[in-house]
Amino acid sequence: MNIFILNDGCVREDALIQNLKIRLESENHTITTDYENSDILIYTTCAGTGYSIDKGIKTCYWLQQIKKKTSPLIITGCLAGLIKELDFAQNREGIKIIENKDFVVPVSNYINEEKKRTTKKLSLEHATRKICDQDTYIQFMLEDGCTNHCSFCKTHYYPKKIESINDQDALYYLKNKIKNGTKIISLSGENLTLYGIDIYKKPILHKFIHELAEETDLNYIIVNEITAQNMYPELLEELARCKKVVQVSLQLESASDKILKAMNRGHTLEEYDYIIRTLQEQEKIVDTILMSGFPTETQEDLEKTINYIKERKIYVEGIVDYADFYAIPSHELEQLPYKEKRRHLKALSEAIKTSNYEVLENVMNYPFTNASIVVGHNDKKVYLANSMTPYSMKKDLYELPLGTIVKEPPKRIVKRRGSTINYQYKY
Repeated sequence: MNIFILNDGCVREDALIQNLKIRLESENHTITTDYENSDILIYTTCAGTGYSIDKGIKTCYWLQQIKKKTSPLIITGCLAGLIKELDFAQNREGIKIIENKDFVVPVSNYINEEKKRTTKKLSLEHATRKICDQDTYIQFMLEDGCTNHCSFCKTHYYPKKIESINDQDALYYLKNKIKNGTKIISLSGENLTLYGIDIYKKPILHKFIHELAEETDLNYIIVNEITAQNMYPELLEELARCKKVVQVSLQLESASDKILKAMNRGHTLEEYDYIIRTLQEQEKIVDTILMSGFPTETQEDLEKTINYIKERKIYVEGIVDYADFYAIPSHELEQLPYKEKRRHLKALSEAIKTSNYEVLENVMNYPFTNASIVVGHNDKKVYLANSMTPYSMKKDLYELPLGTIVKEPPKRIVKRRGSTINYQYKY
């Protein structure tokens, strides 16, 4: 069968879609981009904001209208978990709603009319996202859920309990990946700082990182979705001390204490800054996410954020444009006028372009950027990666096997293209 897949989900859903495509192709199905003539349509949704919920509903209706009458539409992802509350697509002919968080096997079962189960091994594979074509560089979803209640967050209408992968299962799985050539592991979760509290009644991310780093064939560890509110001394010490941890993503949103309080972030800028300084003193790259246009945000609040990012040399991975929704507490605050929101977003975006450029130039001198790893081959080019992102090289080095460490590569440059700034190698 020809199957069309549309993914509006986050990184976790992206990992699941990668694995779903592999599974469906192994079952002799064809993944197609021709949605009008496909035999089955799969739509993976997001429910992170009111905007994404509205978009998901509209997209479901659109797909229902343009698909063949005989082609079922399968809805997965976070919005599928809100189906009862939102009451859309309920009992509609030709729509199958799959609420399972790990939807790979359930979708395959529906398509093939089977009743297979998701094994522990499959769950671990489904939590793995390939950054490159091979497993040399992977992202692993170690945890799901968050107990914090930021005033802008979906936890108020889409609460999820903490669900951690057993540490020994995860370590055994990742150690096998390392034995088979994985060189870079990016650890992720919805709030990774809380990893383990559901199983062990206390967070154990520091122990997990420590044991993972003992694998001699692993070069780099990247740690994502860390919160200052949930930071604890043992974790901060391990992140700073561990030489294989080269990059940490620490959520900020705003550098204004007034806005942080309104967001219910659970920390002050001073507390956040202590963590940043501790990590940067050990030459770790720190990146973050900012939020623009939060209710009551003033020009002064915006300038505080811009100045702090520049002063602390923090790489900004992205900017979230605040989306209002009736089910979140921040809806009760005075909202910014549309034009003012646009001005704030534009000013922040322009400032971040310059700031990120300076950050990337600065980290050129960090010890770990003097060596990179061959992580993939494509189009007669070989791809390198260190802690930041994959980079392409000329075909002259195409014969280098995966996992090869390239020390002191050709002249490194920082390239700006619109809002995107990354490393490249120049010959």
